Amino acid sequence: MMKLIQRLANLLSAVALIASVFPAHAQRLDVPLTHTDVPATPGASMASSISCDGAKAGDRPLALEDAILLAICSHPLLEGAWADARAAAADVDVSKAAYWPTLNATTGVERDNATTNYNLGYSQNQSSTSRYGMLNLSWVLFDFGKRGATLDRARALLRAANAANNDALQRVFYDAAQAFYALRDAQAALDAAHAVERGAQESLAEANARHDGGTGTLADSLQAQTDYRKALLERVNAEGELQSAVGTLATTLGVDPDTPLRIADAGPSPDLGEFTSGVSDLIAEAKLHHPTLIAAREKLEAARDQIRIVRTQTLPTISLIGNLSRNNPSFQQQSGPLQVQSSHGNSIGIQISIPLFDGFLSGHRVAQAKAQAEAQEANVRSTELKVSLDVWKSYHNLNTDTANLDNSQHLLDIALRSLEVARGRYKAGVGTFTELLNAQLALADARRQRVLAVSKWRVARLKLAESLGRLGAWNMGR
Repeated sequence: MMKLIQRLANLLSAVALIASVFPAHAQRLDVPLTHTDVPATPGASMASSISCDGAKAGDRPLALEDAILLAICSHPLLEGAWADARAAAADVDVSKAAYWPTLNATTGVERDNATTNYNLGYSQNQSSTSRYGMLNLSWVLFDFGKRGATLDRARALLRAANAANNDALQRVFYDAAQAFYALRDAQAALDAAHAVERGAQESLAEANARHDGGTGTLADSLQAQTDYRKALLERVNAEGELQSAVGTLATTLGVDPDTPLRIADAGPSPDLGEFTSGVSDLIAEAKLHHPTLIAAREKLEAARDQIRIVRTQTLPTISLIGNLSRNNPSFQQQSGPLQVQSSHGNSIGIQISIPLFDGFLSGHRVAQAKAQAEAQEANVRSTELKVSLDVWKSYHNLNTDTANLDNSQHLLDIALRSLEVARGRYKAGVGTFTELLNAQLALADARRQRVLAVSKWRVARLKLAESLGRLGAWNMGR
C-alpha cells in the first residue's frame, strides 16, 4: 500500500510540473496536433502555393489570376470561414482533453486568533498559523464511449467546417472571376458603342453632304441625326456601366470602389473542350466532391454522434481519484502537553458514478437528437438535389453558350459585310439611306450579341466548374 501511495505522489508531482509549464507554451507545442487539420491560410485548400505577400490592387494591369489572388487574400467571407474551421479544430482539442487526467492544487496560509474568558476575570488567548496545501487527481478510466462519441462528433464538425471553408473559397473565386469578366465585358461594350458612334457619325456626315448637294432628302439627314444621338446615348450608358463594373470588381477584391483598376487585355480564346464527360458523370462527380454536400454529410455524422453522446450520459463512469495533502500549523499560548507540529495525508481509489434518475431528461435529449439527425438527413438529400440541378443547368447552359460563340461570330462577320455593301451602295447613289441605317442597326446589334455571347460563355464555364466544386487555377482561362 505504501508503494502505491508513493507512486501516486510521484504521479501528482509529475503532472503538477507539466501543468506549470503547459499553459505558457500550449499553443506553440500544440500537443493534440490538430493544427495540421486546418489550412495554414484561408486559400491554402485551393492552392498551397498562394502567397498574399505583395498582393495589391491598382499598381499594374490585373490579369484574371491577379484578381482572384487579391480576392482570396482579402475577402472577409474567407476569413470568417477559416476562423470557423480553426474553432472546430480547437473543439477537437477540447474533446481530446477529456482523455487526460485533471489535477487541481489548493494552497494557502491561515491565521486564527481565539480568546476564552472565564469567571473570576481569568482569560486565555490562543493563536495559530497554518500553512496547508493539497493536490487532487481525477482521471476518467471508462465511460462506455461518451468521450469517443464526443470526439467523433467534433472531428465530423471539423471536416464540415473545412468543407464550408472550401465552399466559401469556391464562391469567392467565382465572384472574383465573374466581376473580372463583367469589367472586361463592360470595356468591350464601350468599345462597341464607340464603333457604333463612329459609324453613325460617318453616316450623318454623308447624309448631310448629300442633302447639301441636293441629292439627299431632309428626312435622311434628320434620321441620321437621330441615329447619331441614339449612338451617343448608348455610348454614355456604356461608360456608366463600365464605372459600375470597376466598383464591383474593386469591392470584390477587398478595396474601396474608387480605387483605380486596370485589367489586362483579353488573350486568345481558351480551349472549349475542358468538360468532356456526360452530364450524368458530372452529376455523380459533384455528389462525391462538392464541398457543400461534404459539409452536409459531415453534419449528419455529427448529429448521429450526438445521439451516442446523449445515450451514454445515462451510463456509469469509472474514475481514478487521489489526493495528497499537507498541513503545518504553528500554535502559541496553547495549553496542554501535546502540540500539533504538522500533518499530512494521501488517498487513492476508484470511483463509480451511476446516474439513477434525472426526471426523464435523458429520454427527451435522445428524442431531440434523433429528430435533429432526421432533419439533417433531409438536408443532405435536399443538398444532393440542389447540386444535381446546378450541374444539370450549368452543363446545358454551357453547351448552348458554346454553340452561340460561333453563331455570334458569324453574325458579326455578316453584319460587317452588310454595312460595307450598304455604305458603298449609298455612296454610289444606288442605295437608300434606310438600307444604310438598317445595316448600321444590325451591326450594332451584332456587336452587342457578340459581347453578350462571350460573356455568357465565360460565366457558364465558371458556373459549371463551381457547381462541380472544382474551381481552381486550371480553369482561369481568359
